[in-house]
Amino acid sequence: MQVYFAAYFKTKIIMKTKIIFLTIMLLAILPGCLVKSLHPYYTEKDLVFKEELPGNWSGKDSSGWEISRHMKKTGMFNPETPDKAYDITYTDSKGSSKFIAHLFQLDKQLYIDFYPEGDAGNTDLGSFHYIQAHSLARLTVSKNTLTIQWFNEEWLMNLFNENRIRIAHERIPYDLDDQNPDRDQVILTAPTADLQKFILKYGKDPNAFKEEKNKSDYTFVLSRKLPNQK
Repeated sequence: MQVYFAAYFKTKIIMKTKIIFLTIMLLAILPGCLVKSLHPYYTEKDLVFKEELPGNWSGKDSSGWEISRHMKKTGMFNPETPDKAYDITYTDSKGSSKFIAHLFQLDKQLYIDFYPEGDAGNTDLGSFHYIQAHSLARLTVSKNTLTIQWFNEEWLMNLFNENRIRIAHERIPYDLDDQNPDRDQVILTAPTADLQKFILKYGKDPNAFKEEKNKSDYTFVLSRKLPNQK
């Protein structure tokens, strides 16, 4: 039994070290991360389901996106039922990550709430979700094309630093040895109602999706894979 627990805690330490290392590496590459919240950005009445989304998609960065309708569990012995949500498996050169996503509409604009399912995996996108939280993206649907634009955490941090926004949040350091508050990550702790006020106010702000030199690493343009396409 002692050997078992020693192996268990050794595995946990290795996993935690790996997570910290990947997070630091990502911070060195990217100036910000995704805007995350402990509470969902949607309510049940805001949810919509679009039949165009399920299928296999590919990104310009060679990433793969498998989207299917989420089947809700209703009990141990009860059959699963279709839900107004999506199961998304994101794959890149490093591995795959799974998410449950909810599509919702505010002020005639589609948004999508991503939530990691279990272990977020080893992908770059999964690494942004090491804190189990909801991330927010704006979604545009056209024929055989999906454009997913995540809100940029660096932009949100600037709003806080300039006292231009008040919404409940916590600043959490990526690295306990780094005392620079500008390199903290922001976790929104506001309830859904306040989150939606934030979305309605800033959802059409182009700066919310930009980085330096107007280049965004948080925009994915996906093309539907045709049946005979590899």
